[in-house]
Amino acid sequence: MHTGRSRTAVQTAQHPNLEQTKEIKMSLGSKAKAQPTAATDIEAVSRQLASLREDMSRLTETVSAIAGRRGSRMAADIAEGFDEAKHYAESKGRTAEAQLEESVAAHPFMTIGLAAGAGFLVGALSRR
Repeated sequence: MHTGRSRTAVQTAQHPNLEQTKEIKMSLGSKAKAQPTAATDIEAVSRQLASLREDMSRLTETVSAIAGRRGSRMAADIAEGFDEAKHYAESKGRTAEAQLEESVAAHPFMTIGLAAGAGFLVGALSRR
């Protein structure tokens, strides 16, 4: 008679490696079934990689175009800034020239004295 143990438990007790053998057989069976799936997965990954390459290529082109436009805008802004600085310097130079002429006209003797003093100083320094 049976003592309460199931048939599988009895088989496992008689053959301790029986469970491992079943697992190996199932694993081998699933690998055989998985091989067509693996090939399909490889094809899917290959398609995704090709799509990714195309996307990266388009992204590179877009970034290059944006950088080119920004570079052109920056160059134009820099040129405009230099132009503004040139006009500002010319304006300040003309203003300083006009003020100097007014000062010379208002104080001619002081101007002659300053010019003579500067000439004397330059002459003294050049003799050394």
